[in-house]
Amino acid sequence: MKKYLLLCCSLFLITSSVYAAGAVKLVDYMISSSGLTELLTKNGIKGVDAKQVESYVATSISSFGAGKTLTQKEFAEVLTKIPATGEDATLRKRLQILLDKSDADIKKEDVVEAVNNIIYLANRYGKSVIITCADCVSDSLTKNGFKFTVENIKNAGSAKLLAEVIPNNPKDLNTFIKSRAKRLGFGDYSKVSASFITRDEEKSLALFLGLAENGSATHKEFAMAIKELSTDSRGTNLFNNGNSHKLWKFVTTDTSDEEVKRMTALLKETKKVLDDQIDTSTSFGVKREKKTIEDAFNDVLKKRSENSEDLFQKFKSIKAKRCFFK
Repeated sequence: MKKYLLLCCSLFLITSSVYAAGAVKLVDYMISSSGLTELLTKNGIKGVDAKQVESYVATSISSFGAGKTLTQKEFAEVLTKIPATGEDATLRKRLQILLDKSDADIKKEDVVEAVNNIIYLANRYGKSVIITCADCVSDSLTKNGFKFTVENIKNAGSAKLLAEVIPNNPKDLNTFIKSRAKRLGFGDYSKVSASFITRDEEKSLALFLGLAENGSATHKEFAMAIKELSTDSRGTNLFNNGNSHKLWKFVTTDTSDEEVKRMTALLKETKKVLDDQIDTSTSFGVKREKKTIEDAFNDVLKKRSENSEDLFQKFKSIKAKRCFFK
């Protein structure tokens, strides 16, 4: 028995050394939660940041399998089969190359790029993944090069729309946005450039439009406030490049009904600031520059934060990062 145990241990040690010598690839780390945390920590991304990134990657990979935990082989097959074209196809190919890198060759920038690409593709081709700009969520993640964070959508209405209504391929998603925007009177999405609504924002926009049409009374009231804010003498245009905003993104994050109601009130106050502007003409016939939606929104936030140092610091951060205006 002792000889048998020694033999087994020897075989295990031989197998382990081979595995450590070059059998482990970046994809192995990405599939394993503990493995990814270990790899992130090794590259200086620790604690809460590492846990967040691990959660984002796990959710993203799971979205390709309709919630099922994918094996390394299944994940590789999913990536091959997604109907990516153009820049998405280039990004997918780059990800496949990165995932095939052996342990000894993996650098921090490889890990960060692979995470960014997985999250992006999950948003475009997976189920129920909504992403936001990392800069508006975590300064430390941004400093490490991460571009996106994954929203944990708990609202039942939003989750149902993402799972059952909103398409998970770019072509159908674009059609969904065009038809809903037109039907709800938000403007003509067919004329919107890819630089105005970026590819990683489209699913969030689709969710907003879905909530505007089929959401709760709270979400519909929010959508109406967005519509009024996007209306001027020329009509309603959510995609107005000359006076743009993306305040609709607020309901595509994990927000409670109470938070949505407070934001709706803030939007109505912003609209009032715009409507109450004095006549722009002067006795000399000179035009004063009118406030933009961003100006008015920041004015309202600043006024609300005047009596609180904590709120004022948050206002300064929101204004500097321009999360709803870029």
